[in-house]
Amino acid sequence: MPQTGIYRIDHDSHRLMHEVTLSAGDVFPRCKQCGNQVKFELLRTVNDQSVVPFRDGEILEECPETAKAHKQAG
Repeated sequence: MPQTGIYRIDHDSHRLMHEVTLSAGDVFPRCKQCGNQVKFELLRTVNDQSVVPFRDGEILEECPETAKAHKQAG
């Protein structure tokens, strides 16, 4: 369960490092190509109120547990 903040993401040799903002309570997303081999490093925390919720993208996808929790809450 991450803290709300900006994370550095390192993939398993197929993509360069990039950054993403994640919210506290969410499970780290998976990479569509390297799955759970992706590594996250907290660069800095941010205020929960200023964070847009994570959405699937070209590279990362929401973990099934987080997607299920979001559907139940919404």
